[in-house]
Amino acid sequence: MDYWRRLAALQQDLLLAAVVGVVWFGGLALLNGSQLRPANPSVSVITGIFLVLTVALVRQIPRAMLLCVSVLYPLFYAAAETGLAEQLGFSLLRAPAISDAALQSELHLVPLLVVGYLAAASGVRRFTCLFFTMGSLAALMIGLPAVVAIVMSNVSEDIYRYGERYANLPRDIYSLYGYIDISLFVFAEALICGMVLLGANALRRRKNMLVLEQRNTALVRLRAIEAERAAAAERTRIARDLHDVVSHHMSAVVIRAQAADRVADQKPEALREAVRWIAASGREALTAMRETVRVLNTGEPGAGVERTPVPGLADVARMGDRLKAVGIDVTMQLPTRSRQVASAVDLTAVRIIQEALTNVMVHAKATAAHVSWQSGPQGELLTIDDNGSGGPPPANVLETARRQQSGRGNGLIGMRERAHASGGTLTVAAGPLGGWRVQAWLPPQR
Repeated sequence: MDYWRRLAALQQDLLLAAVVGVVWFGGLALLNGSQLRPANPSVSVITGIFLVLTVALVRQIPRAMLLCVSVLYPLFYAAAETGLAEQLGFSLLRAPAISDAALQSELHLVPLLVVGYLAAASGVRRFTCLFFTMGSLAALMIGLPAVVAIVMSNVSEDIYRYGERYANLPRDIYSLYGYIDISLFVFAEALICGMVLLGANALRRRKNMLVLEQRNTALVRLRAIEAERAAAAERTRIARDLHDVVSHHMSAVVIRAQAADRVADQKPEALREAVRWIAASGREALTAMRETVRVLNTGEPGAGVERTPVPGLADVARMGDRLKAVGIDVTMQLPTRSRQVASAVDLTAVRIIQEALTNVMVHAKATAAHVSWQSGPQGELLTIDDNGSGGPPPANVLETARRQQSGRGNGLIGMRERAHASGGTLTVAAGPLGGWRVQAWLPPQR
């Protein structure tokens, strides 16, 4: 079966035609040497030749073969059936001069049945297939006896001396009704019609299968693209979570260590105090990082924000304490809530504040900062101001950060992505304290 599927369509047709030819002509040779020998074997030879050609070529040239078989088969069949071939000097298997003027065997319908089915299955319109095949059958079963009847009505009565065979032929148009098997003709036409409809149905099913395969291929491709997007989004989210959790703590540790190093000679006690503070902050950072990794490892895929450790408002206050520890005076105006921060909007707000304060601590060279979190029916409004010595931000700083993808821009991009993911907005502009103002609006919580 696999070998057959690997063959080209033409190779399959030629092999099948060879098998059909061997079976047909082998069977005819066996019958020709027995008592079952047909009265006119040449007719069966014509049928076998057209059958083999039909199987071999109809899928390659369906319209041409449909026309060829429908027109030429009745002509060749009539030539062999009525002895016209003998009169022209072609001797086929000792055929008699005149045999009959009717369909010799129902098996001789096979070329018309096969060409009707295969042509319809190869894309030829059903009406075209029905017109040619049913018309060809009518010519074979009605047209041929009618022509013979017309000829016999104009010949001498002496023709009957050649034997009783001539006595059985129709001698005029009126004798056709008793000569033609009407029930066989109707059955054969219905059979051809059914074969054409079966071929058209096979074509439709094949087209449907092709469409389904194309759609399945497209779905597989889209699923792969979606999986890649989901993987990329998951990597981005994990990186952002680790950045938010670790960067804030580590930045404070680095700045505190640098400050302690500068005053170590004059104030040894400040160095010891800084070491203790660094140790406590390091443990806190390590705990937060471990919790983040644990949740990421144990969460269900696609859980999104719910997989991230959710901080509380007390954590926001401790962010301000870290900045105070490195010499930045931070004031905070936070909402009054007895419950823990739990929603996706709350978590986004906390992460934006955390990243903004990290930027103030690392990049702004500020001595003061102010955090405002206003919560109401219209949503959450976050404002982080600093008095950094770098001055106001340049125009289009967010777009510049997106293009550069480095340094401080990573934090700005992360804040904007978080705000947009929650359906909010984020802007960066000059603040009233002389430095930057990071302001984010997040939609109301659901």
